[in-house]
Amino acid sequence: MIEDARSRWSPVLLAVLAAVAALAVLAFRPPAPVADAPADAFAAGRAEVHLREIAQRPHPIGSADNERVRDHLVRTARELGAEVTVESDDVVHRWRDVERVATAHNVVARVRGSDPALSGGKALLLVAHHDSVPTGPGAADDGAAVAAMLETLRALTASGVRNDVVFLFTDGEEAGTLGAEAFVRRHGVGEYGAVLNWEARGSGGPVWMFQTGPGNGPLVDAFAGASSRPIANSLAYEVYRRMPNYSDFSVFLDAGARGLNSAFIEHVHDYHSPYDDLERLDRGSLQHHGETMVGLVRALGDRDLRTVDGSSAVYFDLFSRVLVHYPVWFAVVLALLTALGLGVALFVHRGRLAWRRVLFAAAVSAGAVVVAGGAAFGVWALVAAVRPELGFLALSEPYERGWFVAGFLLLGLTVLLAAVRPLRRCTRTEALAGALVLTAVLLVASALVVPGASFLFQWPLLLGLPALWSPRLFVLPPLAAAVVHPPLVGTLLVALGMPLAAAGVVFALLAGVLLLPLLIDLPRFSAPVAAALAVALVAVGVVRVDFTEAEQRPNSLIYLQDDETGESSWLSADPQPDEWTSRVLGDDPERVALTDEYPMLTTGLMRADAPDLDLPAPTAEVLGSTTGERRTVTFRVTPTPSAWRTQVTLSAGDCRTGDLDLGARVLELYGSAPRDLVCELDPGAPLTVALADHSTGLPPRAAALVGPRPGDTMPVQSGNRAFDAALVRAVFRL
Repeated sequence: MIEDARSRWSPVLLAVLAAVAALAVLAFRPPAPVADAPADAFAAGRAEVHLREIAQRPHPIGSADNERVRDHLVRTARELGAEVTVESDDVVHRWRDVERVATAHNVVARVRGSDPALSGGKALLLVAHHDSVPTGPGAADDGAAVAAMLETLRALTASGVRNDVVFLFTDGEEAGTLGAEAFVRRHGVGEYGAVLNWEARGSGGPVWMFQTGPGNGPLVDAFAGASSRPIANSLAYEVYRRMPNYSDFSVFLDAGARGLNSAFIEHVHDYHSPYDDLERLDRGSLQHHGETMVGLVRALGDRDLRTVDGSSAVYFDLFSRVLVHYPVWFAVVLALLTALGLGVALFVHRGRLAWRRVLFAAAVSAGAVVVAGGAAFGVWALVAAVRPELGFLALSEPYERGWFVAGFLLLGLTVLLAAVRPLRRCTRTEALAGALVLTAVLLVASALVVPGASFLFQWPLLLGLPALWSPRLFVLPPLAAAVVHPPLVGTLLVALGMPLAAAGVVFALLAGVLLLPLLIDLPRFSAPVAAALAVALVAVGVVRVDFTEAEQRPNSLIYLQDDETGESSWLSADPQPDEWTSRVLGDDPERVALTDEYPMLTTGLMRADAPDLDLPAPTAEVLGSTTGERRTVTFRVTPTPSAWRTQVTLSAGDCRTGDLDLGARVLELYGSAPRDLVCELDPGAPLTVALADHSTGLPPRAAALVGPRPGDTMPVQSGNRAFDAALVRAVFRL
């Protein structure tokens, strides 16, 4: 029996909190696109003119369309008055046990400032990659950023700044940050005060700044005033820097640069796909890219860039309109003082708080978080088992994800409502105190270990202290959480996908436990009702998992021709045959692993025999061979004209291309241009060179054997699993 009177206002307060949370989520949107604007401002309509040129077709590194895009960038930047150079460099990038070799062509456009001495000659560097994957035209990734940079360059020339501003359009990011590595190797980062990188992982959503580096306080401050929607939080930085992901910004950060990395990430099904086109691109995302760029150029272009390295910051946005930021040292001190304040408050109120019940409430709160996370993980595992076709989709992300998001959040609410039952032996103040004890533990731990995450606990706890004095203020801690947590939880669910929805549910419950004093007053049947609704929503989501012309199943086929063995095969990395692939694979194809022979094929494959189509094969031609203390063989690899990349497997030797040493036995050469290699071997040692051309899409004769793709299917995106392609292998003994 609780000692506090039940509050008739609890349902009203819960409704207010829900409204605040909904407002925070609804505010998480990009600005409306602008067709035209004053000369010194950004307009998505003007940027779109460039994007139409860029995103006509896929333009991966080494392709003719890559050169077409590069020519447009050079011509446009020069017409706008920039000093433009094209820097071409051979690059070797290690990926697992493979070395990727390519010639990267970076476009560098410099706009001179009126007073570069302001920063001691240091310039501001903006970066976006102009290449795309071979499976999509790259309107969002990274055409939107490239077009926005051209429009920003135009706005800058209309109204300049004091510092030099350099616009770097890198090549080969999709093949492994090749252009960025070439640029840093050539220039270093010492002459650039700040690096601003722009990316996309999807075709829409607001632009949020998800990565910085140490000493980011001054740059975060500049970002706060750069646009109408300065969306960012330091939790994203803490998470991202612990993940194996990479972008061009990673190269600059590793070299010691200071800067910001920003992207939009919604609509992941368009990512790296044929639908990464102008039709699907959210023009608001393009506008957000550009207005943030222009704002940052204005903010940093007129300040001493030698001063952008300061103390690291904790930061988060409120309703996507205001960026709150303060130094990490302040966050640590404030966290310790707030936790101490909680201890003092609990001591002062020891007469009306039973310590056992407070600790019991803290344990129940922690248990609710763990149970909800585990339940969400288990429910998704069940969904994936019931609907294995989700495995066809990128990140196994269902098209109609809203059913699952709502279901998982209601699942978390069910756990909270169930946790109320044992808490009915506590007063509402004791229930709140227990939730605040858990929050305090997490606050101190995060402030000391991952300070960028401390804001999640700092402000609910701080506002919770006066609530211990007055039950009328019980709404303050969950109110703080309702402002901060919902957009963050939504972003986590988008970034990690439904298979990792448990992470989003955990963060939702860390805020939700602050509702326990208000939930105590709800009827006992609330938990079963919430559970029924959660089950119903997830069930609807499961039933609605289907593939249509609007929501297509990604599938793929590879035609493999091995001239060494004389055998040809159909291959697919799909989870199982479907209507289209079964035409050549059958209903029960052989399961094989070819990673040893073809490291690019990183997963298990379905295989079936295929007819020999006698496709052209790459060649290896000896240009010279000398024998002394070492045998030196110089040879030329000539891919077929349609090749996107060529895998080269060497039996032995210390090899190089140009002045670049090669340390791997397996190489990937990008583009269809011939490339010369030199290998040194022991005297008399043979050199066997196995070549495998990789061409995007099925060759016409192979496609004719399969027939047209059904309307409810689409080609697999690059980076998800092996996509439609032809592999032609030939072996040479030199």
